Amino acid sequence: MADKHQRLATLDTFRGIAALAVVLFHLTLHQSEAPFQLGWGATGVDLFFIISGFVIFLTLNKTNSGLDFVVARFSRLYPVYWTAVTLTAICMVIGSYLGYSQITWGEYLANMTMFQHYFNIRDLDGSYWTLIVEMLFYGLMLLCFYLKQIKRLEWYGLGLVAVQVLIHSWVRIAAPSAYASILEVFPLINHFQLFWAGILFYTIYTQGYDKWRVMGIGVAYGVTLFLYDKSGRSSLFLGPIEYFMTTTVYFVLFFLFVSRRLEWINNRITLYLGSISYSLYVIHHYFMVGVITILRDKFGWSFISAGAMALLSAFILASFITYFIEKPTLQYLRIWYKSKKASYQTI
Repeated sequence: MADKHQRLATLDTFRGIAALAVVLFHLTLHQSEAPFQLGWGATGVDLFFIISGFVIFLTLNKTNSGLDFVVARFSRLYPVYWTAVTLTAICMVIGSYLGYSQITWGEYLANMTMFQHYFNIRDLDGSYWTLIVEMLFYGLMLLCFYLKQIKRLEWYGLGLVAVQVLIHSWVRIAAPSAYASILEVFPLINHFQLFWAGILFYTIYTQGYDKWRVMGIGVAYGVTLFLYDKSGRSSLFLGPIEYFMTTTVYFVLFFLFVSRRLEWINNRITLYLGSISYSLYVIHHYFMVGVITILRDKFGWSFISAGAMALLSAFILASFITYFIEKPTLQYLRIWYKSKKASYQTI
């Protein structure tokens, strides 16, 4: 059991790496005084999506009912998200008094749903755009669970990836307006191949290597490179060679992970980053920009000093949310759900 836990802990390390990459990307974005620009950090979300495919497929293979899955995802995501949205909204209210930002009650309430994309309302924090992609993936997986098609997801995934390629190649050219509408209504179509790669990596991890699974991962890898300048936002911040290199690194890391050859990278620092990764991801962007802007404009701090303070503050805030909100709330909600479930079963 300890060995298995250690192996799966590598996923937490991956989360920590992905979160840190995104945070440093946003920290240095458009900052001329920054000592470096971490453009490839924009691809940290790609690593998150592969991890999500692996973890959600793992979860559904151990889930007894759709409601169990919904409760597990809700308790994991929403308390932290609600906290982050509320704190970001408070920062924006403060910013409005200083002349930096504006916010309305409607924007706040819409963002609290996590589905603001479909209300045509902006994300209060720039990082939130990935959450609707995750939610669509969860919905698709839940549908497959209800239809008892989980075991066939490897092949269904291949079909959806083929649809992706068709949409991003033929439809994009033949019917641009329809193409734009598809991407607006179903943004998962930009990234599904990464989730599918995670599913295939899970089957290799649990059932061993198979030539069809390896070929499938190769297809997912190739489609990811094909979509470099057609989906997502990576092409705005890094060139094709850099994207090729980072994508290759992510897939190689996962191959090493499922081959049980990567446990050595786990340490206290990486596992700590992994533990706070979700809180850090949903709280960091607007908060850090706000801290840097105020310290520079109102107090004359240099970017180096203001950026270091913003980064430290984001880590402290994310740690607080993780250990005083996420973990206690997660435990409470899951214990509450189990007790309710047990009480219904005894009636």
